[in-house]
Amino acid sequence: MPNMSAARNSLPAAVTLMIVVASGVFGASLVTRVGYLAVPAALGLPIAPPALRLVPLGETTWPVTLTDSAAALVLVAVVALARGGFWRTWGAFVAGAVLADLLRVAVLTQTMSAGLGAYAGYLAGALVSGLLWGVALGWLPGLAALPRGNDRTRAARTSSEAAREGA
Repeated sequence: MPNMSAARNSLPAAVTLMIVVASGVFGASLVTRVGYLAVPAALGLPIAPPALRLVPLGETTWPVTLTDSAAALVLVAVVALARGGFWRTWGAFVAGAVLADLLRVAVLTQTMSAGLGAYAGYLAGALVSGLLWGVALGWLPGLAALPRGNDRTRAARTSSEAAREGA
């Protein structure tokens, strides 16, 4: 059943895709309801995981919107390429969130024509923001990577057979 295996292996990527779509749909609403999330935005830092949007939101420019969408797809691709269990998928989400935020900040600083000191500050802020959001949300795709049903019994059977052969 290779099709079932492909569907099972892509479940963490599908969960990540739902996270970035939800970030695009509900991100602005969340910031207006939870005011302290606006502080990083006031500093020019990413305030949430990258959002997958089709059109700019508010006064956001097209290059920034396209960069956010590309960063969202980078995050999904990093998680999709991670093959493994909970911790590996969570780590891939954290790495993808950091990479996506670094990409977003690099484009934002070029748009603002920031100097070298500001650029370094934005990169450090993006690193922290990506780590925080990756740790906060990475467990969701991590849970999707856990073995389920027949996978669990198959893994237990394989490990018990290996233990018998080793003894």
